[in-house]
Amino acid sequence: MNLDVESLQPKFYNQITKALNKGFLSHAYLVETNNNSIDVVKKYILFLVQKIYEDSYKNSDVTIPLDKLFHLIENKEFPDYIEINPVNNQIKKEQLLFVREEFSSKSLYNTRKVYVVYECEKMNISASNTILKFLEEPSEGVVAIFVTSNQYNVLDTIRSRCQIMSLKYEENDEIAFSDDVLSFINDINKRKDSDLLLNFNYYNNNFFKDKVTAIAFIKDLLSYYEIMLNKNDNNNLEEIVLIVSVLDDALNKLKYNVNMKLWIDNLLISLMEV
Repeated sequence: MNLDVESLQPKFYNQITKALNKGFLSHAYLVETNNNSIDVVKKYILFLVQKIYEDSYKNSDVTIPLDKLFHLIENKEFPDYIEINPVNNQIKKEQLLFVREEFSSKSLYNTRKVYVVYECEKMNISASNTILKFLEEPSEGVVAIFVTSNQYNVLDTIRSRCQIMSLKYEENDEIAFSDDVLSFINDINKRKDSDLLLNFNYYNNNFFKDKVTAIAFIKDLLSYYEIMLNKNDNNNLEEIVLIVSVLDDALNKLKYNVNMKLWIDNLLISLMEV
């Protein structure tokens, strides 16, 4: 992962590695996302978190293997690592008090304790005051990471207590498709081995439960296959064209009053015949 980060985000990479190599770990970081997608942002936040914990191993008293530690962090199962996200578009005082309470005792594994606050500009006044007290008197071994789209939307009193880092914007022409869309496409790909009709009830209840949902779902499928058609390295162009034709036909039928169960049945049979 180091080489990937070093190549894609050289300034971010150098700030972290040089500081840690010199023993200058900050107690608080403010990371500006620069309009990167949340998936891109979380990749680099994870890198920063891993580097902070890796630095804990300068202390020979750490009692957990590094690979196990990383595994627990990635699965959000490590007790000394907490992520905070807005609830109803707001970060509340209670969420930050929870961090203070959880981090009031020594680490079970003699590592650092790290918490990440995503969209930290959404902290309400009470939450901001709570975290400010935490930052004014930082506990030994506790590191805060605040993540924001714009550092100037964060209170000056908080920003001034953080080391500020900015991610470079990464262009990404790929569309992020939902798990449902990708699951259905996977089923289409496996249709020769497993009859799509076996999953009729599941599709009916989840993907095509009403006309509005079905239209949106078919449009997402068509967007996926449009990308596939535009790729020159695809060896199944003829098959994809036929699938697109089936989906187009199904979408057109939704313009009229249709029996949805019969419509789904016809769609699945048509896909099976491609």
